[in-house]
Amino acid sequence: MYAQTETAQGDLRGISGSPGVVSGPVRVILGPDEFGKLQRGEILVAPLTNPSWTPLFAIASAVITEVGGILSHGAIVAREYGIPAVMSVPGATQNLSDGQMITVDGNRGMVLVEGGET
Repeated sequence: MYAQTETAQGDLRGISGSPGVVSGPVRVILGPDEFGKLQRGEILVAPLTNPSWTPLFAIASAVITEVGGILSHGAIVAREYGIPAVMSVPGATQNLSDGQMITVDGNRGMVLVEGGET
């Protein structure tokens, strides 16, 4: 089951996975061959995560995944690292672009897009 995914302003909505609010640039990572692209402070946007993704959580300032919930790998590890996470945002890897400035609100399960357009 997916949460409502888009608000009237073009912001994205998902499920809160880990609390906190962080703003920063997006880095879309589709698989392990792209792990080296993530820079410290970027917001990790991925289809999903599993244990092989765990080292990225030490670099990312926040996490957004297209699938998963509060008990998913991404949510649990984000809480362990103390970074905000929004899960279950279908199409996040297509609707968000590398370098795009966003705010991840893990308290409300929202992704706020600067300029209000994706």
